[in-house]
Amino acid sequence: MDPRISAILVDDEQRHHDILEKMLVTFCPNVNLTGHAFSINEAISLIEKERPDLVFLDIEMPDGNGFSLFEHFEEPPFEVIFTTAHDLYAINAIKYAALDYLLKPINIQELKQAVARAAKILAKQAPSRGGEYQVLRENMQIQDRKFTKIALRSSEGIDFVEANQLLRVEANHVYSNFYLDNGKMIMVSKPLGDFEPLLESCNFFRVHKSHMVNLDHIKKYVKGKGGYLILKDGSHVDVSVRKKEELLKRLM
Repeated sequence: MDPRISAILVDDEQRHHDILEKMLVTFCPNVNLTGHAFSINEAISLIEKERPDLVFLDIEMPDGNGFSLFEHFEEPPFEVIFTTAHDLYAINAIKYAALDYLLKPINIQELKQAVARAAKILAKQAPSRGGEYQVLRENMQIQDRKFTKIALRSSEGIDFVEANQLLRVEANHVYSNFYLDNGKMIMVSKPLGDFEPLLESCNFFRVHKSHMVNLDHIKKYVKGKGGYLILKDGSHVDVSVRKKEELLKRLM
């Protein structure tokens, strides 16, 4: 039997409360709802009163976006699952911080998976996730919408890396290998495709089905059918024929 999780819902629309509550009762019976909040201020008071394990947090709120909640909880003593209808920038910021979110209208299977992930983290009594929330705060404060930091979750823990320290990312079946400018490699248990839209905002380009490279770290392009790149660390990365023309335009 799954351990019980106390939770609150934070959303400014009643219908979203009703829908999510019904879904939780039906498909996530281990989640015990202890309250509802319709603004950030209500959420702060409710969290201090109920001390929930989990908060379902809407991003678009009338008194500030959901991220402003973290100004009141430097190291939140609860797990968060963000909910949003459309904000791609916010979604990317959440992904960069290795946090969880649900896109409205909420999919049942995705809800069950998000709750299961939260349950695992809570069961392990993991250390504070303050680092992830700090990455989120920093990235949400950036004006030019180019994220500067990414949280990479591996089997050893979480590395918080400046995007400009990343040289390249290599597909490794269902994993991705991140290569840093200090020679370190971090293997993350997500496919490269999951990171592609995120890294594009940091001047990365997918030169091959198996490789994305940081264009700022290219030392030389060597001609050939597709050719290959030499990066600043001396590594060689093949360029696919179909990506060659677009890459050269980006480099000119």
